[in-house]
Amino acid sequence: MSERKTVAFIGLGAMGRGIAANLATAAATGDKITPPVLVWNRTVSKSEQHAAAFGTRCARTLSELSHVDLIISCLPTSVEVAAVVEDLAPELKSGSIWIDCTSGEPEATKELARKLATNGITMVDCPVSGGPAGAKSGQLTAMIGGDIDNRAKPIIALFAKKKVVDCGPVGAGHAVKAMNNCLNAAHLIIGGEALIALKRWGVSPEVALCAINASSGRSLQTEERLPKEVLSREFDYGFKLGLMYKDVCIAIESLGSSFDENSLLPLVKKMLQASVDEQGFDADYTRVVETLERKAGVQL
Repeated sequence: MSERKTVAFIGLGAMGRGIAANLATAAATGDKITPPVLVWNRTVSKSEQHAAAFGTRCARTLSELSHVDLIISCLPTSVEVAAVVEDLAPELKSGSIWIDCTSGEPEATKELARKLATNGITMVDCPVSGGPAGAKSGQLTAMIGGDIDNRAKPIIALFAKKKVVDCGPVGAGHAVKAMNNCLNAAHLIIGGEALIALKRWGVSPEVALCAINASSGRSLQTEERLPKEVLSREFDYGFKLGLMYKDVCIAIESLGSSFDENSLLPLVKKMLQASVDEQGFDADYTRVVETLERKAGVQL
């Protein structure tokens, strides 16, 4: 992909806003993208605000995106991606690429890839990890599926500067991301339970983490989420509890055929479901620890 490509971005939520901004910066510096980057969001005012802030161009209708070389989507679920594909795919030019940064469902992604292929469009799944801060800074990890000819990777590398991993055929990126988030939630839950048990015994959570984070039990959750979001009582990482539950459901229901009643990961789904019921879909995902605290009668 030596020549510059035209790009459109769909979905300006917590992650999409920062990703699209990084693409606009790349376009402004002449790096692989022809400016301006077009942005579309179901709420048009978000696209207008993004254009004013980052120099993108607001597209008021999906039809305005039909001429571009690459479509990049970052939406809540595969359901929303399928709806946009239904509307836009017939208008896209043959040879274009659809890069989906949604944390989607692998089988749904494979079906969308088949549908897009009938119009000569290549589907690449590209979920990312790094949170809103990583999206803003460009320090994301991308998990790619379906980029068999490496046409998408040069563009993905513009907003996933931490690491780009080719996971395999289409859908593989979404499969890995689902399990990544299942592990993320599991580590947070088990870390929260450990700190609750230690506090009951008389060890302060801060002291416990000081020891654990210099020892073999440490994880990103003990090093970052528990001290910065839970012990601080901020609960403001920026990722919705309901979306984490959705990703864990994908991992368990789509990929967990070998799990039984003695498996650990299905318990993560159960605990997240209880927290969504208590806290609500839009609560920060770190509030799952608050659900554990209430159940135990202990606040960290």
